[in-house]
Amino acid sequence: MDLENHTRNVWIVLGTLSGLGMIVATIQTWAWFSKSGKEIIDLPTLGKFLLHFLGILSTVIFLVMAGVSVWWLIFFKKQYDSTFESKTSSQQNIFKILFIVSFILKTVDIIHLILRQTTIDIFFIDWERSKTGDSNTVSAWRTCFVANEFNEIQTFRRIHVPFHLLSVLFFLKVINLENIALADTDIILFPSSSFTANCTMEYNSVFRIGTAFLVLLGTAIIQYLFYIIFYQRLIGDKIINFIDLCSVSNISIIILDQIYHGYYIHGRSPHGISDVNIKDIIMNLERESRSMSGTRGLQANSIEQIFIMKINKTFRAQYDLLFRQYYDFIGPRRKRKDIERRTDILFQSYQNLNRFLCAYIDRSLPTYQYFIRNRYLLEKIFNYEFQTSLNSGLSGNMDNLLFIDNEKIFTKILFYGEENSLFIWNTITFLFIDFISSNYVLAAIITFLLNLIAVGLRNSFGRRNLSKKTLVPRELLI
Repeated sequence: MDLENHTRNVWIVLGTLSGLGMIVATIQTWAWFSKSGKEIIDLPTLGKFLLHFLGILSTVIFLVMAGVSVWWLIFFKKQYDSTFESKTSSQQNIFKILFIVSFILKTVDIIHLILRQTTIDIFFIDWERSKTGDSNTVSAWRTCFVANEFNEIQTFRRIHVPFHLLSVLFFLKVINLENIALADTDIILFPSSSFTANCTMEYNSVFRIGTAFLVLLGTAIIQYLFYIIFYQRLIGDKIINFIDLCSVSNISIIILDQIYHGYYIHGRSPHGISDVNIKDIIMNLERESRSMSGTRGLQANSIEQIFIMKINKTFRAQYDLLFRQYYDFIGPRRKRKDIERRTDILFQSYQNLNRFLCAYIDRSLPTYQYFIRNRYLLEKIFNYEFQTSLNSGLSGNMDNLLFIDNEKIFTKILFYGEENSLFIWNTITFLFIDFISSNYVLAAIITFLLNLIAVGLRNSFGRRNLSKKTLVPRELLI
C-alpha cells in the first residue's frame, strides 16, 4: 500500500470533518447568541465560537486517529516486517502530534463545560403554605434536602470511570489482549516461555492505540447498556427519582443557563401540602397510586414535569430586579453588626422572589403569561427553540414559552447530560498517555486522577454556586 496516498486520504478526511465541525460550531454559537439576548457579534461571541469549534475539532481528530489505528491493526499487522517501523516513522510522528493537539483541545473543552455548568442561575420555588398564616413557620428543611440531592447528582454519570478503567485493565493485562499489539504478524495472547526467550516482546504504538480503543469502546458500551436496560429499570433512575423527590417535597426548580433560556422542573405536590407527618405522607402516596388525587404535571391531567424555558425581556428584567435585591444580601458573606435586621431583609427578598415565581407559574400575572407546547422536529435536531409568539387577548404577544422536555435536555447542566464529551476526554487521555509511555497501567492511573480532579472542581464550584444562588448553607450540601 502506498503510505503517502494513505496519509493524504487521512488529511482529506480530517479537513472535511473539520469543515463540517465549523458549521456545527456556527449553529451552536448562533443558538447561544440568541439565548443570550445579544444583538451584535462581539468578542465574547467570537470566543464562544472558538471554544465550540475547538471542542468539535478535538473530537474529530480523536475519531479519525482512532479509526486509522484500528485500520492499521486490521490491515497492517499481518504485513509487519523488520522495515515496517522505518517505513511508517513519519506517520507515527504525525500520530503523536495529533494526539497531543486532541488531548489539549479536549481538556480546554472540559474546562469550558465545567465553567458553563457552574455559573447557572438556579432557584428553588417553595409551594408550601403556612398552616398558621405566618410565612416564618414554613420549614426550610425540604428545600435543604432537595438542594442536597441536586448537589449529589451534579457529577453523576452512567459510565462509572473507576470500574470502566479496571475493566479495561482486566481485558488488556489479565486476558492479555495487549499482546494483539505486538510487533509481529501473529496474535498470541499467552506466549510460551520458548517464544518469549527467542523473541523480544516489543509493541507498536499505533497497534496499541487500536487495541486499547476497541477495548475502551466495548467496555463502555456494555456498561452503558447495562445501566439503561437493567439498572435504570430495575434499581432506579437517579434523575427520575430526583424529580419524584421534588414532587414529594413540594419544591419546583427554575434554572437559567442563559439570559433568555433555561429549564423548569415542576415539583408542586398534587396534595397542596407536604410538610406533614409520616402517616400523611404514606396516605398521600397511596392516594396517588390509586389515582385518587390530582396529577403531578404542570397542566391539568398531565404528567409532564420537565420543561425548557424561553423567556422574554420583561420577565428577565423583573427576575433580575428581584434577584438583585435578594443577591445583594447573600453575595459578600462578611460579618455584620445588625445581623438580625439584615437577615429579615434577606428573608423578605427571598419571599418576594419566591412569590413572583409562584404567581408566574400559576398564570396569576397578566403581564407575564406563557404558553406550553411540544418542540418541533427541527428544534429537536438543532437543539434550539425557534422564536415564536402567540397573540393573547390579555397581554398582546405572548413570547414566554415552555417546551415539554421529554428528552431530558435539562441534564445538560449536569455531567449526566454531557456523558459523550466526558467519555471522549477520558478515552483521549488514556490513549495519549499510553502512546507516549507504552504503559496501560500508567495510562489508567493518570486518566483516573485527571477525572478525579475534574469531578472535584465540578463539585466544588457547583456547590458554591448552588449555595450562593439558593441561600442553602454550603455545610448542608454534602
